[in-house]
Amino acid sequence: MPSENMIETTLIETAGAQIAQGEKDFVDLESVELELALDLQRLKEYGFEECLKQAAAASGFEFLFQLPVFDKNPGQRIAVMSTGDGDKLLYAVLDDSGTEIEIVAEDAMREEIRDFAGAFMDVFSKLGAALSQAA
Repeated sequence: MPSENMIETTLIETAGAQIAQGEKDFVDLESVELELALDLQRLKEYGFEECLKQAAAASGFEFLFQLPVFDKNPGQRIAVMSTGDGDKLLYAVLDDSGTEIEIVAEDAMREEIRDFAGAFMDVFSKLGAALSQAA
């Protein structure tokens, strides 16, 4: 049975080996930070969304939304978070068993999810600008 720290260990070990070989694009600081903030005990107790909301808050990210996965791609749910400045999106995938969360790099995420998340951020940006002009 995997330990609760397995996600961090796997990501850090993989990233460390690839960074040492000069493949720095594999993982970024934001992804590592979010992975480290994940607490799989919260996943068991509170569920996917609440676990990610707590990890996002602890790391300075914003939880945007989650979607169920309805096709044959691995995973039950996909969630999208943004960095504090809104410049970067992070994707989290709940595995088929519902026991682990993987942070997926933006370029590795499915195109339709990236497009939807980008459109979501555009709408939020425009709404924010309109509200600040109205105030």
